[in-house]
This record gives sequence, structure tokens and C-alpha cells, in this order.
Amino acid sequence: MPSSKTKKKRKPTPIPSHDLESTMSLAQVLDALGLDQAAALLDTATKKAITRNDSPTKLLDRLMREQLRVHVERRAQAALKRSRIFPLTALDTFDFDYPRSIDRELVMRAASLDFIEDKTNCVFVGPSGVGKTHLANAIGQLACLRGYRVRFVLAADLVNDLVAGQQRNTLQRRLSTWTAPDLVIIDEIGYTPIERREANLFFNLVSELYERASIVITSNKGFEQWAEMMGDEIMTTAMLDRLLHHVRIFSMDGDSYRVQHNQKIIEEEKRQPATA
Repeated sequence: MPSSKTKKKRKPTPIPSHDLESTMSLAQVLDALGLDQAAALLDTATKKAITRNDSPTKLLDRLMREQLRVHVERRAQAALKRSRIFPLTALDTFDFDYPRSIDRELVMRAASLDFIEDKTNCVFVGPSGVGKTHLANAIGQLACLRGYRVRFVLAADLVNDLVAGQQRNTLQRRLSTWTAPDLVIIDEIGYTPIERREANLFFNLVSELYERASIVITSNKGFEQWAEMMGDEIMTTAMLDRLLHHVRIFSMDGDSYRVQHNQKIIEEEKRQPATA
């Protein structure tokens, strides 16, 4: 049973089957058309318009712009939910001074999202804890807010999904699901071993996405290590040929932020006076 605290979805005003002009108020008409925000603001906006001696056109403009604002916000929130981006991060919370090396200008260019229009890929390479996922997810969040279809997945979960699809004879359907978005974010390639069969399935996905959509990848391994990681040099070469044909590579270096942060906490606790 749904929780009693669950917010019920507001139902639009039912539309009568006769005499629409005389039985429905303007607010009800707006609500029935799905313009609920405009309907909710109608009385207040009308009173302000009368006080300011605004024209009917100006009143209508205000109501429609407010409705559009709410529509865009709702669409963005729905896109973020569908993307499954986790954790949600923002570009303005990233500390560009922390990694020993990061091309800030290249990151900001990616944040313009021009690479999605060009069907270009982005690969963040570096050790654990330097902010690869933070930047990838921040760019993904921006893409959702701009109306792009985005999907986030851990590399291990993606491989498991493709393997399950192959076992159930639904692989093509799974590939179609993963190639539907404009941007696919694949996090943590190289953190867990990949068997040859899994690597071949991953190659199939990269081939399907090639020049059709953009991929953002985070990895702790340089490309020269991918063949060993995937156990098939010929297949890996063919996959990298497609992945890197149109690509922006973000090389990051530095110590793990999480390790450094935890170390600071430990040191601060040691400096605290003992309590009786």
C-alpha cells in the first residue's frame, strides 16, 4: 500500500460534455487544458494586472511564461529521475584546485554540451578519488536540464545487464534500450575484472552507439591497459578505434580526495582534548 504521506497527483478539472462556455470558469478551462500553474495564478495575476493597468496580452504573457517555467522544471526533474545519475553533482561544487592536473578549460567546454550534438565521446582517466565521477555526473545533470536523454550506469551493472539479456535471448532489446539516450555515462571501467564474453558484449554496445550518441566514461586505467583488462587485444583495439574516433580525453592526476578528507578528520579527532 502507498504511504499515507505520498503526495497524490492532482487531477485536472473534468470537462463537461455540454455547454462548455457557460459551465466552466476560465481557471477551470486552463486547468482542463493541463495549464494548472496558470490556473492557480489567474486570480492573483489578474488583480495585479488591473492595479497596474496592464493589457490583456501582458497578463496572458505572464501566465504562459510561468506555466512554461514550471513545465521546464518538471521535465528536467523527470529527465534526472530517468537518467539514474548517482550521485547528483554540480560543476560549481568541483574543486579544480585539488587534482594535481586537470584541464579546466576543456571541462568547461564539455559543459557547453556541444560534444553531444557532435556525437563526440568524453573519457575521464585517472586514479580513484580525483573527481572523475563528479565531473561526469555534473555534465550529465546539465544535459538533463537542457532536455537531452541521459542514462547513467556503473560499468559492472551494465555488463551484467547485457549478459542477462544474452542469456534470455533479449540482447537486442537491451542494446536498443542503452542506445536510446543521447548520452550514456558509464562509470568505473577498470575497477572490476571483465571476462572475454562480457568484453565482447561491451564492444557490441560501443559499436551500436558509435556516431549515434555520446558516451562519457570514467576509468582508472589508461587505454594501454584495456586490452589486458578485457582479455582480447584485437577486440579491444577495434572498440577503442570507435570510442576514440571522436573523443575528448580528460587526464586527471592527484591523491584521493576521500582518503585525504578522512585523514584530516582523523587528525582533527586526535587533536581534540580527551573528555572525562
